[in-house]
Amino acid sequence: MAAVSLGCSKNRIDTEEILGYLARQGYILTDHYNSADVIFINTCGFIEQAQQESINTLLDMIEATRQNKPKIVAAGCLVEVFGDKILKNIPELDGAIGVHSYRDLDQFMEKLFAGEGPVLKNSPPKTYSSLSPRVLTTPIYSASVKIAEGCNNRCHYCMIPEIRGPYRSRDPEEIALEIKDLLEQGAFEINILAQDTTAYGTDSEAYPDLCGLLKRILELDYNFRLRIMYTYPSRITDQLIDLIREENRICNYLDVPIQHSSDHILERMGRLYRRQNLTALFDKLRFRIPDLVLRTTVMVGHPGETRRQFLDLLNFIEEYPFENLGAFTYCHQENTFAGTPDQQVPARVAGRRYKELMIRQKKIALLTNQKYLGMRLPILVEGVSRIGPRWYYGRTEYQAPEVDGSVYFRSRFCPEPGSWVSAEIKAAGPYNLLAVNPVPVDRMPW
Repeated sequence: MAAVSLGCSKNRIDTEEILGYLARQGYILTDHYNSADVIFINTCGFIEQAQQESINTLLDMIEATRQNKPKIVAAGCLVEVFGDKILKNIPELDGAIGVHSYRDLDQFMEKLFAGEGPVLKNSPPKTYSSLSPRVLTTPIYSASVKIAEGCNNRCHYCMIPEIRGPYRSRDPEEIALEIKDLLEQGAFEINILAQDTTAYGTDSEAYPDLCGLLKRILELDYNFRLRIMYTYPSRITDQLIDLIREENRICNYLDVPIQHSSDHILERMGRLYRRQNLTALFDKLRFRIPDLVLRTTVMVGHPGETRRQFLDLLNFIEEYPFENLGAFTYCHQENTFAGTPDQQVPARVAGRRYKELMIRQKKIALLTNQKYLGMRLPILVEGVSRIGPRWYYGRTEYQAPEVDGSVYFRSRFCPEPGSWVSAEIKAAGPYNLLAVNPVPVDRMPW
């Protein structure tokens, strides 16, 4: 069997758990779709563009494997959004399974091979735990670990609570055991994920908060770095800030999706903070962790957004610059209540605002990256670059996998992916860095 994973890193983890579970049931895994008997396509349903990409991938896979005719299964978020409509609209599919039904894979596979065209879409379970040990589809040296499932934030534009269910923290001991296993396999970087990592433990008195979980993870006596993703601005505590500042193994990096800066739009979005809360937070973060790198995500074109409110966002990212910023345009989703039809911002206007924002951010990122010039930084090597002979690339602690830039360097020796080098930053662009004089490093100082 084979699998395709679309969307976010959290979706990829689900795919890896499915692969791990089925492998333990005796299924043989393959990367070659034309030799597979079953192909799972784990879809994304977050926004319309992602839904369309998922549908296109399903149709492309059906066409590409027409000669071999494997059983093709739609899995994940799109099934939660559309349910039985998936098989009705794409009759070539052999089955569909939603995100809350993976524990019934045995039953699903039985019906699949019996030709029953199963659609499995259960209600969210009351607790969240790993399906099985994963089959990693990414290099072992950098691994992501999901600490919770679902979301309680109920942002007005977002379908995640409908798709993934309420917030459910994962048992801290199960998390620690998974990370220990990854470290023993050779991981050097662990990226902590959830829809909202800072909400960890808020749903269970038996579990610690995020700081308590991080301290439990840091009890593991291994040489690794820990990165925290998807934090909610109003839940970033002084204790968390202190822990990041004091613990060498926690990257001085924080992902803080703000979505917007205008009080009016934040209220419309259902976000639980306002502009003054953001300014106080980022002042505090920059003061208490001077070399902290910040990443954020923002939305443009939300219903009711005026030019003036968009300019507020542009001014905010100038006043409080982010080293890394991702943006997307608003897209209306069924079962969300982010504005009435007459409040919608025309797509062409939202598109222009997106371009304007990213041009502004490109200039900001170029300036923020220049602070690294002359610094010698540890780099986790990821592979050989296409720039030319003996060129390699990797990431510093200030760059998250997949979403941020890389460091490129030329080397007389041949560093292996997953190894460490120390190199001097010689040039900086808006996304990537250029380093010189790399030297191998056996063990990082943390």
